[in-house]
Amino acid sequence: MPNHLSAEQVNQYERDGILFPVRVLTPAEVRSYRVAFEELEARVGGKLSYGAWLHLHFRWAYDLATHPAIAEAVAGLLGPDVVMHNTLLLCKYPYEPDYASWHQDGTYSGTHVTPTTSAWIALSESVAENGCMQVLPGSHRQGRLPHASTYAEHNLLKRGPEVQVEIDESQVADVCLQAGEMSLHHNNLIHGSKPNQSGLKRIGFIIRFVTPAFSQASTPVVQVRGQGAGEHFKLLAAPPQRDLEAGVAAWQAFIHEWGKAR
Repeated sequence: MPNHLSAEQVNQYERDGILFPVRVLTPAEVRSYRVAFEELEARVGGKLSYGAWLHLHFRWAYDLATHPAIAEAVAGLLGPDVVMHNTLLLCKYPYEPDYASWHQDGTYSGTHVTPTTSAWIALSESVAENGCMQVLPGSHRQGRLPHASTYAEHNLLKRGPEVQVEIDESQVADVCLQAGEMSLHHNNLIHGSKPNQSGLKRIGFIIRFVTPAFSQASTPVVQVRGQGAGEHFKLLAAPPQRDLEAGVAAWQAFIHEWGKAR
């Protein structure tokens, strides 16, 4: 599925710090990825609000994170050499208080110094009622801003980073997506989200893309387009297997060690 961005779309991204909606998945692909997520969800106890680095351990997450249509769109913003750095799945359950504080991704990822963008892929409808992402368009032009770690209850973000500037709610925009659509946002864009006040889950799969100019990677990366990543990064040797039980065991062990290191 070719997905070349137009000049108008690139201009919109540069002006607003976000581009949406961009269709990347077919209905059949959405169903397949959602079934795979829900199998994992059931295996870990019926809920999975926060799932980091899934692509290293589950083949469906790897396939989604390296999807050619997504990589092609990202290349329109970052250039021909695109590296998939990490992934994060956030799921908001019906009528639960989970939210994401106003923040910039670049503050805690170290990506503010090199070209990067985050793809937010909707595996379910994402609208105001179920807590879609909200953004402050154009805020990426303010650069990196100070944050405080709040560790607030119900904040989906680890450490609960919150940007230390006043948010003008009249300027906030809802990033509404249908299942199979994505948004692309700049790492300095101020964004967050409210709790799910509907009876439907909101499932978002987030992929951070960088270029070979980035040099901070503690885990293997994947060159999804172009070349050059092997000069700076350790590349992932092979995609994970399709064994759910083995994937869960490896992922849980990884997350335990990752948590201790943070």
